[in-house]
Parts: sequence; C-alpha cells; structure tokens
Amino acid sequence: MLCQTAVSDQLGNMAAKPQPPLVKKHSQTDLVSRLKTRKILGVGGKDDDGEVHRSKISQVLGNEMKFTMREPLGLRIWQVVSAIMFSVVAIMKLIIRWTLLTEACYFTVQFIVTTVPLFEKGTLPQGATLLQLSRGLFILISVYFYYQVGRKPRKI
Repeated sequence: MLCQTAVSDQLGNMAAKPQPPLVKKHSQTDLVSRLKTRKILGVGGKDDDGEVHRSKISQVLGNEMKFTMREPLGLRIWQVVSAIMFSVVAIMKLIIRWTLLTEACYFTVQFIVTTVPLFEKGTLPQGATLLQLSRGLFILISVYFYYQVGRKPRKI
C-alpha cells in the first residue's frame, strides 16, 4: 500500500511539472550525431575491397567506378550501324505497306472506271475481259501482300 502511494505521488508530481519545450535536433549540422548515424548504417568507412561508399545505396548497388572503362571504337560503330539498319528496315516496311495499299486502290479505281463503260456499251470484248481479270488478280495480290506485311508472326 505504501508502495502504491509513493508511485502515485511520483506520477502526480511528474504530471504537474511543466515540460520544457522540445528542441528540434538538427542532425545535418550536428557533426557527432551525423558521424554516429553513418557508422550505424555502415557508410563512410572502407569495405573489404577497400572502397569507400558514400551512401547505403551505392553500397548495395555497388560502385560503378570500377565498371567505367573505354569501350572499343568498333563497338560504338557497330551500335550506330545496327541502329541505323533497324530503322531503315522499319521505314522500308512502312513504305512497302503504303505502296501496296495505294497500288490496290489504284487498281480498284482502274477496274471500276473501265468496267462501267463496258457494261454501258453492252459488249465485252475478249481483250477487255482479260484485262479486267488481270486487274482483279492484281488487286487480290496487292491486298494479300498488304496484310501479310503488316501481320504479326504467330508464336509456336
């Protein structure tokens, strides 16, 4: 019982005392605190390889300074040449598709323009029929190649 009253008196006194204002600690300017923090994090000292890490991130990811070296000129030239080649192939594919589409449209317009007068005239000569059949075949081939060039290959 005596113990409980002593504890309650101490708690009452602590609650009654005014607390001093909290002073914000500036760890950026406090050199000792900063050094302690860096030591706890394991940053700033030398590691087993003798490298000094400036941050925890560089410690985890590694120091890229050991990977920096001059790359051969041939490698750089090959990278540029291959990038240009891939770009040219992509542009050629677009040009080929556009050409096939315009060719199909051209043959379609030609087919319609020559077919209408033949039906108005009422006669279908053998040469005109052969010409119209070849134009229809060219239309089908152009449309087929247009879709084949733009098609994505199937995964097997």
